[in-house]
Amino acid sequence: MNQYELGMVFRSSLTEEEVNSAIEVLKSRIVELGGEVTGVNYWGKRRLAYTIRKQTEGIYSFLNFSLSPQSVKELMRTVQFMEMILRYILVKNEKKAKVKTKDQSEATPVEVKSEPIVNEPETADTETTNVQTPTE
Repeated sequence: MNQYELGMVFRSSLTEEEVNSAIEVLKSRIVELGGEVTGVNYWGKRRLAYTIRKQTEGIYSFLNFSLSPQSVKELMRTVQFMEMILRYILVKNEKKAKVKTKDQSEATPVEVKSEPIVNEPETADTETTNVQTPTE
């Protein structure tokens, strides 16, 4: 099952009880589809960046849950038909792959052979090099 976050903007004319009941409907739908709700983040009423359906304010709420990819389409169909939601966005939370490193006891030593570096002094022949000096 994948981790998702559903961001929703509700109409500003709704009461807090109506918003909570809509969230409860979505939570029960997620459980019906075999998922698990991991968190709800309620932001409250905020000003919208632009007008949506003649609304200048909206009530923001975020729902974190885990659900199988096949069931997400059914959940999104439920969200689409809720007229109290002005906008929504579904984001899949990507799990970062953890790279397992070998313990020092399991690591095999690697021999590095290098040839000694011999520093030879550079001899510059001043008579043969053409160095231009600026003239004043």
